[in-house]
Parts: sequence; C-alpha cells; structure tokens
Amino acid sequence: MENKNRIALIGIIIVTVIVFGVCVYALVTNKLEVSDADKFRTEYMELNDKVNEAEDKPYPNTQISEENTVKYISGKDAVKLLESGTGVIYFGYNTCPWCRSLVPILTEAGISKKETIYYLDIKNIRSSYEVKDGKLKQTKKGSKEYLKILELLDEKLNEYYVYDNDNVAYDTKEKRLLAPTVVAVYEGEITDIHVGTVNSQNSGYDKLTTDETKELEKIIKDLIDSKNANDYCTQDGC
Repeated sequence: MENKNRIALIGIIIVTVIVFGVCVYALVTNKLEVSDADKFRTEYMELNDKVNEAEDKPYPNTQISEENTVKYISGKDAVKLLESGTGVIYFGYNTCPWCRSLVPILTEAGISKKETIYYLDIKNIRSSYEVKDGKLKQTKKGSKEYLKILELLDEKLNEYYVYDNDNVAYDTKEKRLLAPTVVAVYEGEITDIHVGTVNSQNSGYDKLTTDETKELEKIIKDLIDSKNANDYCTQDGC
C-alpha cells in the first residue's frame, strides 16, 4: 500500500512539474512575442527627440496609442490586397517627417473606425536615381513587388522626375509611390487615395495646427469609409 501511495505521489509531482513548465514556457513566449501594434509604436516613437542627421533637424515627435490596429504586410501581400482584397494600406516609413505627422491621425482613425491599417515600409524597396555629369542614372531598381504596385496604382500616381543642382528636371519614365500614401481598396477596386498630409503644411517638420489636424482627420476617416460606400473615391483627382 505504501509503495502504491509513493508511486501515486511521484506521479502527481511529475504532472505538476510538467504543467508548471508548460505555463512558464507559455508566459515567457507571450512576453517575447511582440505584436504588430507594439512593433509599429516602438518603430516610430523611438525616434522622438532624436535628430535626422541627414537634414540636421529633429524628427517630429509622434504619439501612437498601444491600441493601434496596424498590421505589417509584405510587398507580396500589398499586391494581393490591391488586386483583389479589401482594406486600407499605409505606405511609408518611420524616418519620413510627413509620415510622422500622419500616423497619429491615421492610427486613431483606425481605432475609432475599428479598421485594420495594413502597413508596408517602402523606404528600401523603391527605385533610386541620381544625376551625374548631366545624365540620369538608376542606382537601384525597385523590388518586383514595388514595380507591380506602381502598375496597379498607375492612374493614381504622378510621373517621377529627378532634379539636379541647377533644378533641371530629368524624367525617370517611372511613376513614384510617395511617402506617406494611404489607399482604400474594395474587392480590388481603389476607392480612395491620399498622398502626404494637408496642402497647408509646408514642411514635414512643421507641427500640424489644430485646423490642419481636423482637416486631415476628416480626410482619413472619409477615406476609410469610402471602401464601404457605393460611390468610389471621395477626393479630387482620384
């Protein structure tokens, strides 16, 4: 009888240790996993109070809620969404001053509208050009997915020109996906697109005024609503 009790006790101890180990592992794993919302918030807010050395200007401070609805996507995912999906896509990157003015408003709109904001960082996937000795040269070709995005948004984008030191324009024969660009799409149909912030913001390093903030809030909320509306494209020039 004592042997049976001892065996039963050992079994209980083993099971307890296993359950405890599983719980600890699950707890540690969850802590190590960073959500897209946290990753996005950190990516942008970690530059607050830091200087953009390339322009010798402080990055515009930006505040992003922990409750933001941002989800990272790949270039391939963005193409698929533009071709046949439904959603709101934000094209930008964290060091872009205009983007830093936009994202607090964009993410708050996403929260209030309960809308996922799909995010594609375009900083390193676009084509690059330079003018040297009076000639335009492509220094980097855009990724395959980026070029496909240009194709899908062709009618919504402007021609891309590169300027030399004398302000002479050189035609790249390519469109350009500017940062920030926000696109609403419904079943593969572009319902609205917004580039930049507001016309009155002369520099991305300028803080938006109260009126500019309200104007941009309306633009973004209307854009989100457009993918659920019968009439596509709420903005002029779409």
